Amino acid sequence: MSSFIKKGLLATTIVAFMTPVAIAADIDTPAQPAPAPYVQPDDNYVSGWYVRGDAGFSWLDISGLDDGGAATVGGGVGYQINQYFRTDLRADHAIEHDAGPFDVSATTILWNGYIDVPLSMGFTPYVGLGAGYGFVDYSGAGSPSDDEGFAWAATGGVAYQMSQNIALDAAYSYREIDVDGPNYSDHTVTGGLRWSF
Repeated sequence: MSSFIKKGLLATTIVAFMTPVAIAADIDTPAQPAPAPYVQPDDNYVSGWYVRGDAGFSWLDISGLDDGGAATVGGGVGYQINQYFRTDLRADHAIEHDAGPFDVSATTILWNGYIDVPLSMGFTPYVGLGAGYGFVDYSGAGSPSDDEGFAWAATGGVAYQMSQNIALDAAYSYREIDVDGPNYSDHTVTGGLRWSF
């Protein structure tokens, strides 16, 4: 085979190989957008709202009445405005104090504000003050008539943040209800949980 034929075959092969590459390079393809960065979903998002439940023990502080104490329960809903301040609406009920000649129980519905003092290791001491309305129920021979009136409470306690959503809460509160005769008042120690959602 002559060198002329060899050169012709080589040139044909090169042209045949390069043609589809050149054609492909001439085709305008739209630029692909860069992939969006991955964002980790926040499964533990907390809005600031919380619900709470408490239980404990209450002692009367009414002149002339003896009391061995009574169980108390409460619950409410609140909002954590920032790390230093929160507020809640809560109801609390002291269950039938044995006051000697008769039994007495009390229920309050109070709007409360709290100042939180966040510390290290998840502990947050706080103080609070609340105002609202209260109901006093008497039972037994010679008991006064049931009554109701303005109520207020002062609270101090400490919360421990178990997780992003759950906090343990231990508190002391003094509560008073304005009624005819001596005002109803008691001292209460409670423990409970706050669940933020």
